[in-house]
Amino acid sequence: MAYYLVRARPREGALHRVRQLLDGGTIASMRPFGPALDLSLRGARYDLKGTLLWEEEDYCTPPLAMEREAVLDRHFEISSIEPVRRGEGWSKVSFYPSVWTFLNGLPVRKGERPLTRRGMPHQQLTQTSSPEIYRRLAELLFSLPGVREEVSAVSVPGARALVLEEGEPAGPPDAFMVGREFAHLHPPGDGSLHLMAPPNWVEEILRKGWGERHPAAGLLIPENAVMVYAPRDEAELATVYEIVLLSYWRAKGVEVPDPGSLV
Repeated sequence: MAYYLVRARPREGALHRVRQLLDGGTIASMRPFGPALDLSLRGARYDLKGTLLWEEEDYCTPPLAMEREAVLDRHFEISSIEPVRRGEGWSKVSFYPSVWTFLNGLPVRKGERPLTRRGMPHQQLTQTSSPEIYRRLAELLFSLPGVREEVSAVSVPGARALVLEEGEPAGPPDAFMVGREFAHLHPPGDGSLHLMAPPNWVEEILRKGWGERHPAAGLLIPENAVMVYAPRDEAELATVYEIVLLSYWRAKGVEVPDPGSLV
């Protein structure tokens, strides 16, 4: 079995059609390649410049021949198919957001909002992360390229700051809390984050239940500062990571598309 890192640009209107094929089970039902292609497309990442990236398992010669004939060439212009080891392709693109975040926006967070201390320090009091979820979130955050961990300059003791390295290009002033700190993870027992959300994503984060405004937003720090609630399970971990990626790429000076802007 071979594995490939695929780079492709969607044709006009293709993402909505592909999402319908995925949600309806059409791609997964195709044999013999359907389940693998379904998994790959559901995990596709977006480089914020118009290209999708995903790892795909395949055994065709030439690579992806059946997949291209049945699905891919109708919906994408494929620019490259790079041989990789299993998992290597996903590792190379894990710091890009999911393409489906820009098509559909964020999912709705389930249940009631947690209780938080609305004054300073601004902390989450209920529905906190388990030790394992906290560990995995921290591992993802501090593996981002060009990011180093420091003690937060603006948070409670034990808060772990995500700081953009000096050599990295930087975004606008409101992409940062202080210096090059664009987010921080609160200590275990809390597990929430404060981060500088792209202004065009603040309402999406709040409306879908993933966070609340920082009490100092618009006063001591820019108004796009938000608390993102601690993830409680695997699905929430993935969404919280997506939100951090939006903050990360804006901190790097990349324009982040609006929710629902891709078609």
